Amino acid sequence: MRFIILLCLLLNVASAIAQDKCDYVVEGTVYDLSSREPLPFANVHIDGTNKGASTNEKGYFRIENICKTEFDLIFTYVGYKQVIHHHDVHHELPEIFLAPDAYTLQSVVVEADKLEEYVQSISSQSIDGRDYEELNTGNLADLTANISGVSSISTGQNISKPMIHGLHSNRVVIINNGVRHEFQNWGQEHAPEIDPELATSVSVVKGAGTVRYGPEALGGVILLNGPTMELHEKLKGKIGMQYQSNGRGVEANGEIRQGGERISWMAQGGYTLQGDRRAPDYMLTNTGKREWTAAGGIRYHRPNFDLRLLYSHFSQELGVLRSSVTGSLEDLNNAIESDVPLIVDPFSYEINNPRQRVDHDMVKLNGQIHGKDQLLEITYAFQRNLRQEYDVRRGVLNERPSIDLELFSNSLDIDWLHPSVGAFEGRMGMQWTYQDNNNIPGTNTVNFIPNYNLNRFGIYLIESLSKGQNEFDFGIRYDYQYVSVRGREQDNSVYASTLSFQNFSATAGWYRKLSSNWNFRSNIGTAWRPPNVFELYVFGKHQASIEYGLFRYERQEDGTIDTDVILDENEKDIFSEIGYKWVNTFTRSKGSTEMEITGYVNYIRNFIYATPAGITLTVRGAFPFFVYEQTDAMLAGIDFTTRFTHSSEWMSEAKGSFLYARDVSKQDYFVEMPPVRIDYNLVYSPSFGSEHDLKFKAGFTYLFRQFMAPDVIPVSDFLEGNPPEVSEGNFDFTETPDGVMLVSAGIFGKWNRFDYSLQVQNLLNQSYRLNTDSFRYFADQAGINLHIKLTYNF
Repeated sequence: MRFIILLCLLLNVASAIAQDKCDYVVEGTVYDLSSREPLPFANVHIDGTNKGASTNEKGYFRIENICKTEFDLIFTYVGYKQVIHHHDVHHELPEIFLAPDAYTLQSVVVEADKLEEYVQSISSQSIDGRDYEELNTGNLADLTANISGVSSISTGQNISKPMIHGLHSNRVVIINNGVRHEFQNWGQEHAPEIDPELATSVSVVKGAGTVRYGPEALGGVILLNGPTMELHEKLKGKIGMQYQSNGRGVEANGEIRQGGERISWMAQGGYTLQGDRRAPDYMLTNTGKREWTAAGGIRYHRPNFDLRLLYSHFSQELGVLRSSVTGSLEDLNNAIESDVPLIVDPFSYEINNPRQRVDHDMVKLNGQIHGKDQLLEITYAFQRNLRQEYDVRRGVLNERPSIDLELFSNSLDIDWLHPSVGAFEGRMGMQWTYQDNNNIPGTNTVNFIPNYNLNRFGIYLIESLSKGQNEFDFGIRYDYQYVSVRGREQDNSVYASTLSFQNFSATAGWYRKLSSNWNFRSNIGTAWRPPNVFELYVFGKHQASIEYGLFRYERQEDGTIDTDVILDENEKDIFSEIGYKWVNTFTRSKGSTEMEITGYVNYIRNFIYATPAGITLTVRGAFPFFVYEQTDAMLAGIDFTTRFTHSSEWMSEAKGSFLYARDVSKQDYFVEMPPVRIDYNLVYSPSFGSEHDLKFKAGFTYLFRQFMAPDVIPVSDFLEGNPPEVSEGNFDFTETPDGVMLVSAGIFGKWNRFDYSLQVQNLLNQSYRLNTDSFRYFADQAGINLHIKLTYNF
C-alpha cells in the first residue's frame, strides 16, 4: 500500500512538471533490413503535421520543435515497405530497419535506449532479431556461448549455466525482463530457471564495473529481454513446434499480443518433453527433462507515465546421470576409469533418482514517470523459488527429497535519469533486496545449507561526459548486506550467527571514436561479492560429490580435515571477494568487414573456490569431497570476433577466446576453466525472390585441450592409500579432456508466415568430454543431434 501511495504521488508530481512546450526532439537512424547498411535520403515525417526530415548519408535523422510528447512517425523510401511507428519522446534513438518491397520480412523498429548501461566504455555484445531465433535452441548457457568470451559450465546434459571470462554462478548477474533473477545460484549444479524461448534478445556485459546492478557482477551481467508490449498493435502472435532427435525431445510454445491506444497485453507459454540423451557409443541413462513455462503482462500508458505488470512461471524436472552415483571406492574408481558408464539402460522418458524439481515464480510491477529530459523508474519484484533434489536412497527415503529449499525474494529498484547538468548526463538510484531462505522439514538429512534471512541495500551514481570524439564516464556505488543464519549440527542442536558486509565499488572509462571506421573503449572497475551462505556453511552430499563450506571444516597441523566443527568469523577470517577488472576493446567497421577485439585483466582478492580434497566413504557410497578455500586469483584473456561480407550471398564469421586463470597464492591452476576455443561459420544466402528467404550455414568449432590445469591424483591412488587421504594443493582426479573439432550445419528459412530451421549439431558424431563439465569423470557429451523448428506467425 505504501508503494502504491508513493507511486501515485510521483505520478502527480510528474504531471505537474510536464510542459507542453514545442521543444521536444526525436532522432534516430534508418537502415536496410537485408544489408544492415544505412539508408540515406529516406523520408521521415510526423503524422498529421508538416514536420519531417530526410536522413543524411549515414541514415541519421533529427526532427526538432515538436509540441506533443507522443505521435506517429511515418518512414518511406522508394522501393521499400512503409513503416509507421508510434513514438514517445522519452524513447531515444529509434533504429528503423526498412524491408525492400521484394523481401518477405516486414520492416522492424528497435527503440534503442542509449542509457541501457549508460557506460559507453564497457564492452558488451548482443544476440537479437533473426540471429536470436537461429541460435536459440532452448538453453540459455548454450545461447550465450555464441558470444566470444562466454562459455558454459555444466553438470551433465541438462544442467548448465553461462560462464563469462572464467566466472559463473553468483559471480554473473542475470537480469531477466529488467529484474535480477534470484534463485539457488550456488555451484554449477543449478541452471537458471529461464526459458529463452520466452525472450527476444540477450546481451552480455563483460565489464566488472557494472555498478548499476550491485554485488556479484565480478564476471559480468547477462541481460535477457522479453517481447515489448507495443501500443497501436493489431492482434498478432506465433505458434512454434520443435523436435530434437537426441533425446527424442518435443517442444511447443506460443505467444499472443495486442496493443490499443492506452493498454497493451501479451501472453506466452511453452512445454518441453525430452527423454534420455545419447552419447555416440551409449545411452546416457536418466538424463530426461520435463519443463513448462508461462508468462503474461499488461501495460497501461499515459503521456507522462507507463505502468507494467508482468508474471512468469517456470516448472522443471531434470534427471541426473545415473552412473554419477556409485557405491564403494572400487566402484567410483571403475566408473572414472571406464570408457562406458557403469549403468546403461535402454532409452526412456522416465526420470528416476537422482533428479531435480524446480519451480520459479516472478511478479514484477514497473512504473515509469516521464518529465522534461528526465525519467523516474520504480520496479518492485517478488520471486518464489522452490527446489527439491532427490538422491539414490534406500526404502521409503528414496521418495523423499534430500534437499528441499524454499527461497522468497523481494526487491525494490528506483532509478532516476536526471536532466543534463552542463555537459554531464547520468542516472542515480537505489536498490533494496530481502530474501528468506528455508529448509522444508522431512528430508531426514542434516540441512545442506542453513536457513537464512538476507537484507541488502545499495545506492549508485553514474555520470557521462561527452567532449568531441571522446566520451568519459564514471560510476560509484555503496552496498551494505546483513545476513542472519540458523542451522542444525549433526546431533540436531541449533547454531545461529549474524554476518554483515559492506563495500564501495567504482568504475571509470573512456570511449573514443578514433576514425570513421575505428572505435576504442577502455574501462577499469572494481566489483565485490560477499561470501554466499552456501560457501560458508555447506555440509554434505550434493549430486555426485561431498562439499564442506569455509565454516564447516578445520585443517589440522598434519593436513587432515576435521568436519565435526562449526566455526564463526571470530575463529576463522573470511573476507569478501574484491575484483579489479580492466577491459579494452577495439572495434572496426568498414564496408564488408566488422571486427572486435577485447583484452582484459581481472585480479580477484579473496577468491572463493571449491577444490578437491580427497575421497570419502558414506552410507550412500564413495564420493570425491571438496572444501571451500580463499586465495588470490588472476584471470586474463583475449576475445575476438570478425565478420566478412564476401558478396550479396556469402558471409563468414570467425571468433575465438583465450583465458589465463591462475591461483596466485598457491602458484597453481584451477579446475574446470574453459580452454582455448576457435569458431568459424560460413553462411550462404541465395536469392529466391519475394516468396522465400533462405540461408545455409556451416559451423566449425575447435576446443583445445586445457593445458593450464592442476596436477592429477587419480582415485586409484586413494584406493591404494597413496597419497594420504587429503591434499592441500589444487588437483584433479583425471587428466583434462583431449581437444576436439565439432561440426554443425543448418538451413534457416522464411516462407510467407512460416519460419523454419533444420540444424545438425555434432555432425560427425564425435565422442568428447568438456573440461567445464563436472560429469566428465563419468560420461561423454551427447552425440549427433538433429534439431527441427517450425513457427507460424499470425
